[in-house]
Order: sequence, then structure tokens, then C-alpha cells
Amino acid sequence: MTNNINVAAQFERSNWATGSVFGDPFYTHLPPNATSAAAGSVLKVQEFTNTSSYTLAPTLALSRIVYQSKTLNGTLVPVSAYILWPYMPRGGGLVAPLVSWGHGTTGIYAECAPSHVRSLSFHFSGPYSLALAGYAVVGTDYSGLGVPFYPDGKNITHEYGASPAAGNDLLYAAQAAHAAFPHRVSHYFVVMGHSQGGAAAWAAAQQQVEAKVPGFMGSIAAAPVTNSFEFFTTQSKIGLVQAAQAIRLVFPEIPISSILTDVGEKFVDLMGIMQSCNSVFATAAVELAGTDFLHPKVNLTRDEFVNSHYSKLWAGLTVAGGKDFQGPMLVLQGTADHILPETLTAKYVNKTCEKYPQNELQYVKVNSAGHVSVVYATQQTWLEWLDQRFSKRGPFHRKGTCSQLEVGSTAPRPLEEYQGEPNYFLEYSLDSYQVA
Repeated sequence: MTNNINVAAQFERSNWATGSVFGDPFYTHLPPNATSAAAGSVLKVQEFTNTSSYTLAPTLALSRIVYQSKTLNGTLVPVSAYILWPYMPRGGGLVAPLVSWGHGTTGIYAECAPSHVRSLSFHFSGPYSLALAGYAVVGTDYSGLGVPFYPDGKNITHEYGASPAAGNDLLYAAQAAHAAFPHRVSHYFVVMGHSQGGAAAWAAAQQQVEAKVPGFMGSIAAAPVTNSFEFFTTQSKIGLVQAAQAIRLVFPEIPISSILTDVGEKFVDLMGIMQSCNSVFATAAVELAGTDFLHPKVNLTRDEFVNSHYSKLWAGLTVAGGKDFQGPMLVLQGTADHILPETLTAKYVNKTCEKYPQNELQYVKVNSAGHVSVVYATQQTWLEWLDQRFSKRGPFHRKGTCSQLEVGSTAPRPLEEYQGEPNYFLEYSLDSYQVA
């Protein structure tokens, strides 16, 4: 067990482009106004980020920023992000249309920030494809990932499972990116995300009803975690382990021992000491609990909490779906998603459309696509959708336009012949022959 975890840990560290965030002043040295600057304010700008240690797609450039966002309860929090620059802005001209990208789960600790990972964590599954298509991409790390401390030195806890907090991060990242580069990125923006980021994109549209961040033109939610607690209890109890500390931020009166078992507490403590991200966390969880995260060999969470009043309160506070939102919104979901079942996403699409039929929501059901491959399968769909948004230059509302589209029937080959989920990762080349 120890050997497997060590191998995974070395793999994670080998993918850091800039070393540990704790040793990088970009993440640790905050300006004096970080305590009071309004949400959406730029706190720090690194205009040029040396990409020689990253594995970016050719002809892309990188900047990094730190900006102010808001937590679930509205507390100001500094957050790091990258800006991925296209070679040619889509549509021509000097100003690139802006997409605020929400990444899927990378982990819950500071070292899990995509901005210091060679591939930005999701490479062609979102940010690279967007930038190569001509969009400027601001990719938030989310609060608690990247910037590790508040200005007073207090630890920033990543609010995993709290989609409205991540939604805030997306909205204010876009505002900050435009403020940092007003003549290079557009005032108008769309939010887009996958998995955890899909929930963030959906929640951003919900938050926008009151936040009213200027320039918002809609959201794209791919394979979104709609109700995180329903996901934890029907698909993966390991998710609740990751969310436990975030839940305690909202309900400080709850001891961690009421959410996690003794083994679960020790597991989280170890993961925190190691600053574990997806690779280590998943390896350790499988070694300890087995591959069935819904019925683990060793219980890490307490069923009493799952059935408690607090779990229902948490779900109500953090759900993406069934609430008013500023549209338009495009939701993408694969039918072969073994992490988030299509039925769960459809449930919250239907709830939303029933309650808010005047809002524009298009649901695309993607036959035979998996959790990650859904983004690849629908690339033409979401690029066309983005083109429509930016050509209209503003909010796009039509009454009674909840709609559903099912795709896959026109594929040139039988669907079972197509490559499923990604079975590769981008590796940094150490020798010229590797890229000959």
C-alpha cells in the first residue's frame, strides 16, 4: 500500500510545472489590498509565465493572476488562476472573446491547483481546445487550490461540493481577467466547466441572478455534479470524505467525527499532510476501501450524518439545478457516464425547466459518451453555441425555450467502435528524440 501511494505521489510531483505552491511567491505573497479588495478585483498579475516547463499545445501563451472572490458564505477570498492566450483571437481583431473555465475535480488541497500543473490538468478536455479555437481562457484554480493562505496566514479550505462558491470563482475570474487585460480580452464572457466545473458553471448562472457581474452571456455545464450530496450517497461516498472539511466551514458546530469515522479522519489527516491530489487520493482510497466507492470495504464516512438534518441543509445550499438562473445555459451529458449517471443530470434539468420555463436551457443527451469524452463528442456543438453568444454580444433570453437534443445517431461508425474515455496523459519531454 505504502509503495503504491509513494509512486502516485512522485507522479503528481513530476507534473508540477513551477514546483510546490508553498515555495512559489506568486501564490504565497499577497498584496496589502488582499484583505479588503472587492470581489472581481485583480490582486496580482504575472503577464508572462514561462511555459518551458509546461506541456501546452503549440502556439498558446500563458499568464497567471490572483484575484478576489467570495466563499459560500460571502467571505472575501484570494484565488489564483491562469489565462491561456490564443494565437489568433476568434473572429479577428485584437480582443479575444473570454471563456471562464471551471475544471473537474483535481483534489482538495493547495497543491492541486491546475495553474502550476504542466498540462493545466485538463489540457485538450477544455482549455487547450478553447484557446486553439481562438478564445482567451481564464482558468480558476478555485479557492483553497493554489493560494494556500488568507492574508492573515489562516489556511484557505477548498469548499469541495459547494458549487455556488466555485460559481463565484468563475464569475469573478472573468471580471478580473478583463480588468487585468482590458485591451486583450473581451468584456463579455461565457462560463464553461466539466464535472465539478460543470456544477460550478451551472451554479455561476444561479449566482448571477444576484451577483450581476457585467458581461455575463451564459454558461455551459458538461457532466455537472448537480446535487453533490445525492452524488455522494448514490455514487461515491469518497466524495463525502473530500467535502467533509467544507461542510464544517458551513456548520462549524458539527465535529468532524460526526461526518467521518476514526479511519476516515486519519485518512484525511494523511492526505492533508501529503497534499494529495487525484492520483494519490484515488490510489490510497482504493488500497483502503476497494474499488466500489459506494460500498467500501472500510467505512470512511458515517451513515448517521448522511441521514441527518445537516446533510439536507448542505444539499439545499449547494445544489446546482432547480433554482432560478440567468441564461442561456447549455447542459451536456453522456449516457455512458459511469461517474455521473445521465438520469441524475436529467432529473435536475427537468426540475429546473418545470420551475423556470421562461429561462433558456438546452439539454444535450450524448449517446455512448462517457464522463470526459462527452466534452470531445460535443465540441462542434459547444463551439457553435459560443459563436452564437459572442455574435449577439449580450444576454440572450427567450421565453419558454427549455429544449432537449439527443445526438449520436449520425455517427459514421457504430457507436461501440469509438474510443471511450481518455487512456493517456501528457508527459513532459526530457529528450529531443521523444518529440522527433
